[in-house]
Amino acid sequence: MLSVGILKVVTFQVVLVSNVHRTFILINYGDIAETEQIWLAGYNTADSVNSFTIPVTSAPELSSSSNINVNGRSSFHVDGSANLPTNFLASGDGEIVNPTADDGSSDVIFLQQPFKYFGRTYNRIFVNNNGHLTFTEPLSAYNPSLDSGRDIIAPLWTRLDNRRGGTISYREDKSSAVLAQATAAVKRYFPSIPFAATSAFVATWDSVPYYNGGGVATFQVVLAYNVHRSFILIYYGDVGETGLPWQAGFYTVDSISSFTIPASSAPELSSSSNINVTACWSFHVDGSPILPANFLPFGNGEIVTPRLDNGSSEAIILQQPLKYFGRTHNQTFQLSNPIPLLNCGRDFIAPLWTHLDNRRGGTISYREDTSSAVLAQVTAAVKQYFPNITFTYLLLLLQPLSLPGTACHTIMVEG
Repeated sequence: MLSVGILKVVTFQVVLVSNVHRTFILINYGDIAETEQIWLAGYNTADSVNSFTIPVTSAPELSSSSNINVNGRSSFHVDGSANLPTNFLASGDGEIVNPTADDGSSDVIFLQQPFKYFGRTYNRIFVNNNGHLTFTEPLSAYNPSLDSGRDIIAPLWTRLDNRRGGTISYREDKSSAVLAQATAAVKRYFPSIPFAATSAFVATWDSVPYYNGGGVATFQVVLAYNVHRSFILIYYGDVGETGLPWQAGFYTVDSISSFTIPASSAPELSSSSNINVTACWSFHVDGSPILPANFLPFGNGEIVTPRLDNGSSEAIILQQPLKYFGRTHNQTFQLSNPIPLLNCGRDFIAPLWTHLDNRRGGTISYREDTSSAVLAQVTAAVKQYFPNITFTYLLLLLQPLSLPGTACHTIMVEG
């Protein structure tokens, strides 16, 4: 850029950095020549509420000044929202923002991986503007009542109004970084439950005002889950006082499972917890009993068998052949025969052969796992039990879980 009169030049750059929640300005200065012209550097808003003027006495000083201790650079947080708490999951790829609407909701969200909630499995979900998640239909109600005859998760159910500001957004996230963060949180809060998240659904209410004015509320709910296990993580940021009715917790359609967070005012949510971590609540919500600690946790690629009487998996083609008493098998099945008979003229492995019924609940799943973590775990187990045998191997893992009634699960290796 040329300065009028004598040829003088200035070099600078401004970068706007943003996601669906946060916006920052980075201003980088290069060589700035002296000028006798009027000049100014900073920012302002239409309502004059927010403004800043970079405090230097001459234009060349911009190249050596800073508000972040980096010469020649100034940076500002300009979206107008408070900083999200550090325990919130950051915005990620695929983040979708709810429309601004009074008592509005997201469109139907089809989950890539179904979510198990107290024995029921859902393939879709709704993020409702008034601070709750539902599974069968959107919910516009703003008078909170957890006992509403539906499955509902309500981090803060009250009347919120994103037309007046703030952002409500969501995403289903399967990135390794987010899954690792969700898995670590669950392991920290539920150390006795083997768990590895294979999907995370994240919904965030960022500085959303109450309908009647006054304060704003910032909170996030994370559904961390795999094919068997489901957990809710609720994180609270700044939650303002409100004169509106409100409630926080979860409920089920059959009224069997429910919990109301015991806070006497909405701001108390930001200082309360059930897991000794301020402003965080966590719940185990799949409805299944806790797996024993000696079970391997579920992992990526876990496949659930169909819900059929005397059903079976499809043919499972093994990545690595399995040697079984001198015979080598490249595929395996789960056997459908409900009548146990060990002497039946075939190779099979029967951890519990009887008549099970996964139509009535529970899950039967399997995977072949060659991840370093699982291989290290099973190798260590074999070395412990068979110390005289040198061994490292790839694992085929077939796992049954908590099937009701007169039970059946058979694993058959068949050539």
